[in-house]
Amino acid sequence: MPVRPTSHFTWQVLRTAKRSKKPLTGRALRLAPTRNTKDGSFLTALVTEGLLERVAGSEDEPFDATYSLTEKGKHAAEYGEYEYDLKRAEPEAAGRSR
Repeated sequence: MPVRPTSHFTWQVLRTAKRSKKPLTGRALRLAPTRNTKDGSFLTALVTEGLLERVAGSEDEPFDATYSLTEKGKHAAEYGEYEYDLKRAEPEAAGRSR
């Protein structure tokens, strides 16, 4: 599997989650109030990558949901990199003719 480095901001979020003894809210994980973190899409991206898991709450309200680290997230928090799957193109449906 290929390895992807984390950005400094992502690493900071993961380290914050790792240091906490209990799951943190998305609002607590918004470490820098910038325009990139304004809508909470960075939390959704971390869940999609498999670095965080949503313990409670929904994707519609990312700042009110609570998050904890996955095993992949713990590795990324410690070493600043994680393994990821390459996205492969879906094969065409069998039986299609042109």
